[in-house]
Amino acid sequence: MRPSARLSLLAALLAAACAPREPRALAHASDRLAREVRRGDRQAVTGMVVPVARPRVDLERLEGEGARSWAKALSKPVEVRAEATLFVAADRPVEIVQGERGWLFAEDPFDRWDQSTPRATLRTLVRASQERRWDVLLGLAPRRYRVGLSVADLERAWTEGEHAEALRNARERLRAHLADPIRVDTHEAALDLGEGRFARLEREGDRWVVVDF
Repeated sequence: MRPSARLSLLAALLAAACAPREPRALAHASDRLAREVRRGDRQAVTGMVVPVARPRVDLERLEGEGARSWAKALSKPVEVRAEATLFVAADRPVEIVQGERGWLFAEDPFDRWDQSTPRATLRTLVRASQERRWDVLLGLAPRRYRVGLSVADLERAWTEGEHAEALRNARERLRAHLADPIRVDTHEAALDLGEGRFARLEREGDRWVVVDF
């Protein structure tokens, strides 16, 4: 992951963990984190991040030779932004961010088949498979998988194929983890589903597609 992306992510987690309301408090929290990174205190750094978000922080990147540069960057962050997940329905988590005028949607909550973010794409996969929108599911597959694959092929696979039950079970497992932290890089993303399983995505142009779940 690029340093700028990692810094932005860490700053966002810091803001979510501390939840201060004033810019001065945010700056103070970031400076405290910078000191802990400089000291190499892994436990203290971890303690400044909410438990559910800790898997998103690469602690090894904050230690060793890179600790000084990270501490310097964190002591004077370019941006500190609070992020949260809003459930518009039990299985519809939507990402929101805090701006100068309050909380804003980071994605379109009305786009039924959204693929603009990894979470939106996984949400679309769950909904499309539940509603038997095989045409939408086809569009969620990477381009290399779509070659030779038809809507009829997907319908058979999900309804009467040898692995139909396994696919539906995988969907329900994914559905239960839709609000969990997602590791996101410039071109790839991964959601930990537990027991060594991951939902993996990759970027195709301005949208995300599902490699595996």
